[in-house]
Amino acid sequence: MKSGWLFFFMLISMASALGQIRTAGRNLWGRDEVKHAAIGVCVKNVETGQIVYEHNPQMALRPASVVKLLSSALALKREGDSLTYTTKFFYTGEIDEGRLFGNIVIQAGGDPTLDSKYFPKACFIDSLVSKVVNLGIKRIHGNIIVETEGEPASIPGSWPWEDVANYYGALYHSFNYRDNTYTINLKSGKPGTQTKIVSVVPSVPGIKLRNEVMASVKNVNDAWIYGGPEAATLLIQGMIPANRSSFAVKGAMHHPDACFRAELEKRLKEKGVLLDKQRIEEGERHALLSLDSPFLKDIVYYTNKNSVNLFAEALGELISPTDYARTVKVELSHIGIDSCGITLKDASGLSPANAVPAEVFTDLLIWAKGHLSDAFVSSLPRGNVDWGLRVYSDHPVLRENVIAKTGSMSGVRALAGYLKNQKGETLAFTILVNNYVGDPVKVQEIIRDLLKDIADK
Repeated sequence: MKSGWLFFFMLISMASALGQIRTAGRNLWGRDEVKHAAIGVCVKNVETGQIVYEHNPQMALRPASVVKLLSSALALKREGDSLTYTTKFFYTGEIDEGRLFGNIVIQAGGDPTLDSKYFPKACFIDSLVSKVVNLGIKRIHGNIIVETEGEPASIPGSWPWEDVANYYGALYHSFNYRDNTYTINLKSGKPGTQTKIVSVVPSVPGIKLRNEVMASVKNVNDAWIYGGPEAATLLIQGMIPANRSSFAVKGAMHHPDACFRAELEKRLKEKGVLLDKQRIEEGERHALLSLDSPFLKDIVYYTNKNSVNLFAEALGELISPTDYARTVKVELSHIGIDSCGITLKDASGLSPANAVPAEVFTDLLIWAKGHLSDAFVSSLPRGNVDWGLRVYSDHPVLRENVIAKTGSMSGVRALAGYLKNQKGETLAFTILVNNYVGDPVKVQEIIRDLLKDIADK
């Protein structure tokens, strides 16, 4: 009899806590910034699967970079932690008295990390230059050939035009270099005057830059690059702070093979190796160098921790090079997650046409906790540690207890991850807010306050 009463009181207690959270949620969603917004929330207990709180959990909403949870989790599911990409280098022809009568050939393997800033120890181009120099080559009577050069860039059709030429719009290729990113260094003078281009690193062959960036009295970073992958001229517009000797604006390197060849030629010349660029028929290939990428788990780490769109698109290619959206839905169905409400246009979340219900991410997080290695959970930003969660975790009950992937674009703030409540239970949560108005920090604070209320109960 006592056990029956205990169970009854537990149900009453749970219902009371759920009611309090629902009341708190209604109060939060009535605030000016979000009262007209589309909002989807789904919070479940990881161990039991029980719903802790939900609000439009099946409404398909723009998730922004939270969509990287799909590409990273499913790539690990399909390929495991330890997959690596391999890039191979050859020389053709013969070496005679310091002269190579042949070409340097690069066989791309899809590695997105070649000379990436996230993996500085790899030193890809340094290794290749050293190998050529150590062979005693002083002159190359041929060319540097990237086998996949000339392949058309594949741009998700829904990516905004204003994003494509900026660093976060870097496209994934068979051959990738330096995160497919270059830096334009600008010098600014007095407010209201036009800035000047100091340098472009690395150089971008065949591209002209039209600079219309102005110096501003405000401490702003509002300079953007415009132009498509095949454009011969790129336009830079906007404002940067006045009186700066060097201010970096980062662009998407749409032809990484051409940028790599130009830099390799420059580096070889600095070492006394000249390139004639003669057309030489390819003869027998001789192995020069073979480089393996970091493990997939390490690529996933930076995909989520730093929200690297290039890496996410590479993961999407692993999942399916031809039909990513359909394959994701099939994979989700296989693990028991309803995929009917999903629209996917890319693997990184840059597309504003993506739409995913909050419950999909929450159920994926629950599945990942039980079926993937620690590599997935370790890739998520941590409260009180990672900058992106500074507002979302700014409360004592949250700081050490929330790990989550953030997502943001115009009118969107999204968060999905794990929360440990005051009872020590682990909850999987997703909060998607679309079409808010006003200060985005206020929206982040609303999301934080909801998490605080949930953690307290």
